[in-house]
Formats: sequence, C-alpha cells, structure tokens
Amino acid sequence: MSAISVRNLNYELPEKRILHDISFDLESGEIVSIMGPSGSGKTTLLKLLTGLLRPTSGQIIVEGTDIAKLSETELDVVRLKMGLVFQYAALFDSLTVYDNILFSVVRHRKRVPREELDTIVRERLDAVGLGEVEWLMPSQLSGGMQKRVGLARALAMNPSFIFYDEPTSGLDPITAHTIDELIVETGRNRNVTSVVVSHHLPSVFRISDRVAMMYGGELVALSTPKELLASENKTVQAFLAPERESRQQRF
Repeated sequence: MSAISVRNLNYELPEKRILHDISFDLESGEIVSIMGPSGSGKTTLLKLLTGLLRPTSGQIIVEGTDIAKLSETELDVVRLKMGLVFQYAALFDSLTVYDNILFSVVRHRKRVPREELDTIVRERLDAVGLGEVEWLMPSQLSGGMQKRVGLARALAMNPSFIFYDEPTSGLDPITAHTIDELIVETGRNRNVTSVVVSHHLPSVFRISDRVAMMYGGELVALSTPKELLASENKTVQAFLAPERESRQQRF
C-alpha cells in the first residue's frame, strides 16, 4: 500500500478550474518534489494533501484513509501524522524557540512532564543542527535558522509525512544547500515521506527521489530527476532549460 494515493483529484472555484484529474502514488520514505510555473496548482495541491482544502472531487488516500471524506475532527487525527514547514517559517513571533517547537505537543498531548518536553526540544534542535537557541525569540534568528526551527517544530510530533512549501525561498546558496541536506537526512533517518513544493530547480534535482511537474492545473510528468531531464515533453523541456544549461556549463 502506498503512503499516499491520489485518484482523479479536482479542485475548482466558481470562476476557475485550479486542478484537473490528478492521480499519483507516493511511497513510504521517498522525497517527491513538485515543481512548475507560478499558478500551475502546486500550492493548492499541497493544501489538499494536508487537508487544508477540500477537493471538488476525487480521493486523497493517506495510509488507507480517504481524507477527502473525513469530518474536521477525524481529519485532525490524521494531521497529527503530518508536519508542515512553511515558506517563511511561520514561527509565532511572541513565543520563544522552545515554545514554538512544542506548540503542537502541548496542544495535543496533555500533562507531558517538563523533562520530556526539554528532551523533545533538545533532540529536535540537534536534528536540525542548531545549538542552544531554545530561549531566543524568532526575531533573533537568521532566515536560515528560522527555517531550521520550523523543521524542528514539524518533527516534534514524530510525523510520518512532512510537507515543505518553498523551503529554500529567500536563502543564500550555502544556507539553501544546508536546508536541502536536512530534508534528505530527515527523510532517510526517520523514514519520513516528504513532499516539497519548490521553484528552485537545483534543490529539486539535488534532493528528490522523484519529481512531479504541474502545468495549467494538470500533472504533466512524474519521474526520477534523470528521467525528467531526458523527457521529450515540450512543456517539461522548456521549463527545465535553465537547469539543463547549468548542468552543461558545469560538465
């Protein structure tokens, strides 16, 4: 059984069709990146996979359960298996790093001993390569450090899935490479199924087991990075032209 199976997924607004007849499977532990031009439906697909939006029709089967049919209460239970890393980290400005990381733990698990909370924070910060920053405020952190804290928060509930929305956006190349390495290490070390929405082609081809390309609300390709680079699809070729040119220059 696949970790996530999407079948004939559609999402429409009164004035516009956003996604049309999307179907694919994600296997446990793999990293799949979703790329495509702006407005192609990438972020909408991510929101549907996490239950933040409801599809117009179709199925989203997460570990055997079609979340499109669940009530909000039932969906909240499934969401406990999911970690989200947002484009701009989305940390709570008024909370310390410590309290940001533990936000979901405190909300969903009652009366957790302080020693256990301390251990969760320390282990998650270690996992993302951060030192003793738990008592700092988000405003005291660099953009890259905020992204790492966002990942530490996503790991706090030991999720089976992590969804990343533009995780390297706004970062310098060295920091972006560090975030890429963390995504790969997290997936491999914790057997987490990862879905990454990204415009950054070097990151997409560096981290992904498979790459999905969206165009005009449709899934036009889903294959390994090597297969995608060799694709004869004209839409794929046009979108990947900068990455191909960059690779030719390097080699």
